Parts: sequence; C-alpha cells; structure tokens
Amino acid sequence: MHLDSTIRRDLARAALLVAAATPWREVTLVKLAHAASRPVSDFYPATLGDAVDAAEEAFDRAIAEDLDALDPGQSVRDRLFDLIMRRFEAMEPHRVAVLAMEQGLDRDPVLMAAAHQRHVRCARWVLTLSGLEADGMSGNARAQGLGVIIGQARAAWRGDSAGDFNKTMASLDKNLRRAEEMFGRWAGFEKEGNRQ
Repeated sequence: MHLDSTIRRDLARAALLVAAATPWREVTLVKLAHAASRPVSDFYPATLGDAVDAAEEAFDRAIAEDLDALDPGQSVRDRLFDLIMRRFEAMEPHRVAVLAMEQGLDRDPVLMAAAHQRHVRCARWVLTLSGLEADGMSGNARAQGLGVIIGQARAAWRGDSAGDFNKTMASLDKNLRRAEEMFGRWAGFEKEGNRQ
C-alpha cells in the first residue's frame, strides 16, 4: 500500500479510535475516513488489513522514542526485553481496539500469517535499535526467531489484566533466556570483545 506517511498515521489513529467502539467486522474504510476527517479517496487503495498494519507500525515507531534512556551497560537480552516491552506499553492504552482488531485471529490461518509477518517486522526494528544485525541470512534468522518470541509475548499480553504486564513480561523473559541459552553469540546475545 502506497500512502503518504501523514495519511498512513491518520489511518492508524482512525483504526484504533473506531475499533475501540465498533466490532471490527462492522468497520469500513468509509467509517475510518469519517473518523479521520478525511475524504475516503485519501485512503485509496488501502484495505482494512492495511489499517491494522498502519496501527501496528505506530506501535513499532514508539519503540524508538527516547533511546538515550536505555542503560548502555545492560546485557543484550535486557536491551531486547526493554525495547519489546516499550511496544506493549504503547499498545496498552489501546487494548480494547487491538483486541477487537485481532478478533478471529486464532481461527484464520491467513490472519495468523499476517500477524507473524508483523511480529517479524517488529523484530527487525528491535534488532536494529539494539545494534544487532537484522539483514542477510543470519539477520533474517534472528528476526524470524525473535518474531516468534514477540508473538508468544503478545499472546500472553492478551491474557493479562488491563495495565498488568505480569504474563507478558514472564513470557518475554523466559523465551529470551531460552534463546540466549540455546544460541548464545550466534543470536547476538554475546559479541566478541564484549561478553554479556
């Protein structure tokens, strides 16, 4: 989908606003355009799937805010944990809308595949922000693996009470530790001359 970045952000905001008050199966691009105070032609050639993508990208962008606040001395695993948790913190105020947009996800292989691709895209961004390779064969493998970990944490987030990240953090911590134990330096948890 090729949309101007401002229009894409308006689409994301409209999707989150409308999804918080309307069952997603009843949402249309006309309703999203109305919520965004834009003519529907501004959203051509978007689909509702693109609206979900735009909202998810907004959460990804939130990860990069105030990177200087991260502890430069923390381990790679802790850095990944902190960056991924930023995404869940950005999602939390929109919990109702996000859950509405995910309705039927577990029963639809197409939606599940699309969700996994979003998690991998998020993983590439997190790897880039953490200073780890996100391109090439090894970078792609890292992104795929971290994407699975993000997906598992997101499933846990759905089961958390509003404002409570206990299940989310437990899933993320457990699976990052497991990846560290299984893959070590290859996964980027250790670097030559800078063992974490």
